[in-house]
Amino acid sequence: MYDILQLNDMLVPELLDIAEQLKIPNAKKLTKQDLVYKILDSQVIAGSKGAKPAEDGKRKRIVKTTTSISHEEAVVESGDEEKTNIKKPICL
Repeated sequence: MYDILQLNDMLVPELLDIAEQLKIPNAKKLTKQDLVYKILDSQVIAGSKGAKPAEDGKRKRIVKTTTSISHEEAVVESGDEEKTNIKKPICL
């Protein structure tokens, strides 16, 4: 993966080779700076496709309650089973 400094130091033919590897359309018509940005964009897109999604794709909900004596926090998970984890109260 290239960063912007590396790409700016390269010559246009080198950038065109990288653009060909990344399958950037119409790379020969782009200016050097546009080519650098297209390469950076392609790297980001290619990296995001390989990223792993979250376990089940759902976010956990945290419910916080406060009383004058203690503070409790519960984690509610969605799924096949409802699970509730209650932490020990903290006395103030």
